[in-house]
Amino acid sequence: MSQKNARIYSSLAPVYNDLMKDVDYEDWADYVDAIIQELRPEAVSLLELACGTGKVAMYLEELECYEITATDMSAEMLEIGERRALFRNMKIDWKQVDFYDIQLDKKFDVVYALFDSINYIMNDDDFLKMLQNVSRVMHEDSIFIFDFTTPRHSEYVNDKLNSEGVSPDGIRFERVSYYVPSRKMHISEFEIEVLDDDKITALRRDREVHRQRIYELDEVTNLVNQSDFNVLAAYDDFVLEPAHAKTERVTMVLTCRKNP
Repeated sequence: MSQKNARIYSSLAPVYNDLMKDVDYEDWADYVDAIIQELRPEAVSLLELACGTGKVAMYLEELECYEITATDMSAEMLEIGERRALFRNMKIDWKQVDFYDIQLDKKFDVVYALFDSINYIMNDDDFLKMLQNVSRVMHEDSIFIFDFTTPRHSEYVNDKLNSEGVSPDGIRFERVSYYVPSRKMHISEFEIEVLDDDKITALRRDREVHRQRIYELDEVTNLVNQSDFNVLAAYDDFVLEPAHAKTERVTMVLTCRKNP
């Protein structure tokens, strides 16, 4: 059987929640809420970029103090999130949006992008383009929260992310993940097979290759300094303490000096 190279987060979407079953999205949502309460406690309207299947948005919606718009470039991921939210009667606005081209006629108190989605930005020009687009949906008091992983994280997880399994829907998946230090790039290769009723025979086989640029804190800070944003905070992993040289995941909070 031939193998098809698929768009990222298309064939992977049906098994994404199975693949990420060990991620504590509720803790992640609580962390975002803690940052908001620390820096912008009056915030109400939230825009999530690269929301995936929307688990963080759903946990934040359960707090009953936010109005949330959840967006992603992948229609397949959004469909899964929207279907689950509808089943749970959640009031989340779902939209297909590319963060390089944000076309929304509303400004938000908080914009956020999590789970190293920013690491998918492979060059400086695209990073600055993303910031320019985010500024369009911010007002003068808004904040932009995002995280990114550093080389310390990739070095730590290099041999720990490889996994395989079969979803309840009969889709087999395998992930091979590795870090290329010389290119500061983390690569994850996914093979996804849709199985026949016998749970053995593959009816379709797809492959997705995900490439992420692994940033140092000073690289991101320098890029922010070239934009219309200021760094309000840069936190270490999942605490409200300053990021440092050994931080594996930086959560950065920006304010915009200039709004369109």
